[in-house]
Amino acid sequence: MTLSPRQYPMLQIFADEKEDYRMSIEEAQHFDQRPFRSMLVREYVIYRRGEGFKVTKAGREAWRDFHQTDIARKNPQAPLTSYFDPTSYGLKIPEKKKVHVLAKRGAA
Repeated sequence: MTLSPRQYPMLQIFADEKEDYRMSIEEAQHFDQRPFRSMLVREYVIYRRGEGFKVTKAGREAWRDFHQTDIARKNPQAPLTSYFDPTSYGLKIPEKKKVHVLAKRGAA
């Protein structure tokens, strides 16, 4: 899940409030409308006539996922990405492990 630089602060307004928070149209008019449109399309926020804008379960999950995504590697001893060039940083290029292959034996 990716939040845009505009969606993040907009969704934060809803996340900082109680679950039953509703934003009126008058209040919403003070903000950039692009994140509203994208969040309505993604169904992170819904609008109910007479109630206003409300964050949905999907919106709260997107917010939670953004803050709780684990970026730790499963194997921190594994080599860095192939896009990282160790020689650019004056580092030694790690040696590749040699693979031992057994030769096939002929039929007896």
